[in-house]
Amino acid sequence: MLLALDTSADITVALVTPDGTAALAARRVEEQRRHAELLAPLVADVLREAGADRREVTAVVVGTGPAPFTGLRAGLVTARTLAFALGVPVHGVCSLDALAAQAYRDRTAEPAQEVVVLTDARRREVYHARYAARAEAPGALALLDGPGVARPADLTSAGTLAGAVVV
Repeated sequence: MLLALDTSADITVALVTPDGTAALAARRVEEQRRHAELLAPLVADVLREAGADRREVTAVVVGTGPAPFTGLRAGLVTARTLAFALGVPVHGVCSLDALAAQAYRDRTAEPAQEVVVLTDARRREVYHARYAARAEAPGALALLDGPGVARPADLTSAGTLAGAVVV
């Protein structure tokens, strides 16, 4: 089983099958602060809900942002510490990549459509990246632009959002 953590926006923890296709248990707290205090209890809750022992975790996957530094740091340190304690590898994944993959998986976007992922960067800016599904490798994505940070109006005027599904 894979233990997945992301603190790039809210605090999210999931225990998923080794191929990443099914969540066995998941928790999400819409909280922009208190990542360090809430993350470990959420991990314990997810393991308990799935009826899993921590020794069954084969890897830890963590969202690497982009995101405000403090919350992101709590997730990265927790993931690395858990992986070290369990003797398993830790893998970082760009949080925008994960959201784009979810858009294709949940069929928010069809494979022929491009996806632009936007997340709150605060200060009236957003983090952004543009993706396309790779026809030759189902489930794989091609990063077309980004990640970057910009004001939403600048993305609109530059045409960054044109013709894409925005998530």
